[in-house]
Amino acid sequence: MERIIYGSNWWMGTLNLRLMVAAGKLPDLKRTMEKLPTSGSWYNLSLPYEIEELQAEFDLNGPDERIRSRFGREPGDWTTLYYYERIRDCKAGKNLGRAVVLRGLINDITPQRTRQLRGEDTTKVMMSSIVLYHDQQDGRTVHKFDFFNNQLVIDGIDYSAEHNQIIAA
Repeated sequence: MERIIYGSNWWMGTLNLRLMVAAGKLPDLKRTMEKLPTSGSWYNLSLPYEIEELQAEFDLNGPDERIRSRFGREPGDWTTLYYYERIRDCKAGKNLGRAVVLRGLINDITPQRTRQLRGEDTTKVMMSSIVLYHDQQDGRTVHKFDFFNNQLVIDGIDYSAEHNQIIAA
C-alpha cells in the first residue's frame, strides 16, 4: 500500500467528464507472444513482439449526445481522451500527478437499461483503434505508443529510434 489512487478525471477533447463518468478503465498493456521453436531443448520460451491493440472503457451516469456523437466516425476523425490521476505516495507523504492521452475511435456504446421511469445502470463507452497512448507521471514519459510515427518509448527511452533508422521508417 505504498501508492493509492486518490482521484481521477476524464476529458474528451474540451468536454470535462468529471460529473458524468461513474467508472473508467485505461487500456490493458499486453505484448503479443510467440513461442520460440527449439530442437532438443528441455524448455519452451515465448518472446514478445508487437504491443496488442489497446482499448479504454468508461461508464457514464446517463446518456450524453456529445459523447454519443463521437460514435461511427472514420479513421482520421480521431477522438482524444485525457485521463488525469492523483496518486498519493503514503510512504513519502506526497502527491504524484499522472496524465494519459489516448487518441482513437469510439467504436462501441452500450446504452443504459431502463425500467419504468429510470435508468438501471450506466451507459458503457469503449474507445478502440487507439493510435496514440502517452502515459506520463510527474512530467516523465512512462510509456508512449505512437502508431503513425512507429514510436515506442518506455521509461523515457525511445526503443524505436534505432529500429526505425535501420529499416528507414
